[in-house]
Amino acid sequence: MCGISGFYNLNRQQVDHSVLHNMLRTQSHRGPDSSGIFYNNHIGLAHNRLSLLDLSDNGKQPFENEDYVLIYNGEVYNFLDLKKDLPNINYKSTSDTEVLFHYLIYHGIEKTLSKIQGMFAFAWYNKKQDKLYLVRDKIGIKPLFYGVDKNNCLWFSSELKAIHKVAEFDPDSIQMLFSSIGGIAEKSRHKTLWKNLFTLSPGHFVKVENSSIQKVQYFSINSYVNEKEYNRLNNLSIKDVTSEFETIFDKAVKQLLISDAPMGAFISGGIDSSLIASHASKHQSDLKLFTANILGKYSEFSDAQKVAKHLNRDLFHYDFEKSMGIRDLAHVTWHYESPITVHFNALPFSNVSQLAREHKVKAVLTGEGADELFLGYPRLLTRRYNKIIRTPYSMLDKIYSVIPTLKRYMNSSEGSTGLTQLFQLATQGFSRQLLREEGLEAYGFLKNKDQVEQYLSIQMINEGIVSLLWRNDRMGMMHSIESRFPFLDESVMAFALNLPTKFKIGRTKRFHNYKHPFLTDKHIVRKLGEKSLPESLYRKKKNGFPLYGTRDMRVENKFLHNGVFSNLFQLTNYQIDYMINNSKPYHIALIAMFEVWGKLFLEKREISEVDELNQKYLKII
Repeated sequence: MCGISGFYNLNRQQVDHSVLHNMLRTQSHRGPDSSGIFYNNHIGLAHNRLSLLDLSDNGKQPFENEDYVLIYNGEVYNFLDLKKDLPNINYKSTSDTEVLFHYLIYHGIEKTLSKIQGMFAFAWYNKKQDKLYLVRDKIGIKPLFYGVDKNNCLWFSSELKAIHKVAEFDPDSIQMLFSSIGGIAEKSRHKTLWKNLFTLSPGHFVKVENSSIQKVQYFSINSYVNEKEYNRLNNLSIKDVTSEFETIFDKAVKQLLISDAPMGAFISGGIDSSLIASHASKHQSDLKLFTANILGKYSEFSDAQKVAKHLNRDLFHYDFEKSMGIRDLAHVTWHYESPITVHFNALPFSNVSQLAREHKVKAVLTGEGADELFLGYPRLLTRRYNKIIRTPYSMLDKIYSVIPTLKRYMNSSEGSTGLTQLFQLATQGFSRQLLREEGLEAYGFLKNKDQVEQYLSIQMINEGIVSLLWRNDRMGMMHSIESRFPFLDESVMAFALNLPTKFKIGRTKRFHNYKHPFLTDKHIVRKLGEKSLPESLYRKKKNGFPLYGTRDMRVENKFLHNGVFSNLFQLTNYQIDYMINNSKPYHIALIAMFEVWGKLFLEKREISEVDELNQKYLKII
């Protein structure tokens, strides 16, 4: 919806108000419709507005009275219900922002956070008490970064670059070291690639009072788990469960369509986005559909066309050629703010967002969350075959166990080799391991096998969805497009996390997917799809937005000469040449993605300059 930013000097010393204007300019793409600031010497709040509800100036922010100030990014979908809990107020707008403002005044921060449903990040300031709250939504759909600099000033913003524009934070060499391995920066729930600069964790708020900072957790996704509800669903038939899911899902889609500006949907031709488009079309007659046509062997355009034809909706597409991956890399990395090592498909995603904006759309529905909640990733299903797959190793392991010294010799993980993985986990503060313990405990009423499998959905929300939300936010907002996620609606999540696995993983006599031939992923989602989609769509296997990317990239040696990577590891050009000539091209490509990020954010080169280097030394074959 918007971009927020600001500061609070913990020494209560004056900060020049011009920094707010610099932050506003840096995040102008997040809210091009209007901007505003609140300033009072040691505290400043700034807001870039993307108007979706109440397009008039009445919805401008900051929202302020003599006692309080609010800047807010996101959507509170149940704001009309919240109005009923408030006294008679002479509202000056029809926005959810104003409802949130008054709800905070009358009910306080804790009750407000227990009641509001949606995606949000906001700053709430009490003028009289000089107390500031920074808040992020329950699963981290909307971004918020914060950190205290060497001058004891707290900075916060929706994007890191807005903070970098006005404050100095040192890069974290340890985080950077592992940033090319699995996209650590955008997958972390609290760390960034900068020292003392953090992502506010999902379901948390920061309270600033009496020059001190306190981080508080107000929500855990484990709280959705309910033994009674699990048992109720477990006793239902697949028909009854599908019917219940249909009611919940359709209500979520309808609720997320609330907007005074044109809306659309991103589709791929896969079951998740097709199902969303199908339900959304029932509630909005002018819904526009958008897709990326990845030219060549990865194209799924024909399936996206099937969806549009079936729903009788206009389909707008962007033809993405593999050379465009290099063409757009510098610009996209600038907005991505992290090395693009995991989601190279962010590049065509950015083009589709631009296409939507060109057609006057401001918000889109997307399918993220279905794979995580309903077990759509093949590796989550093939776990059931692990025992069979590992049989030869298990037999050898038993044989080697007779002679422990032989086992240690044959098993490289017994030595120091495993330290690399240990170090990687340490960069994330072992958050996934600690969250796993909490999540398994939530399903403690189940047997061990069922407990572990049921936990997978929580695990994927805690881990897998984080980088996807990062991608969608950055690639949408670079063109002032807000992404909304029906599968991540609170009612859908509560249903999914209590839904027994037998309704998520189905059995079939068909050869559904060579990775799990007789098991169907997202069984309940596909059953719902049967009611509104052609068979070719609701049976379609998951493809995962494939395209030519880093596995197809070739890097000329000079690109890494005297660069950020060589400086980090203190490597000569001769050593860089050896590394490139004796390593897998894919690994070098990942390092090149780090190099692109480093040239932009560490060397502070212009996008045009980095683009010129990319075009000269990088190629997708």
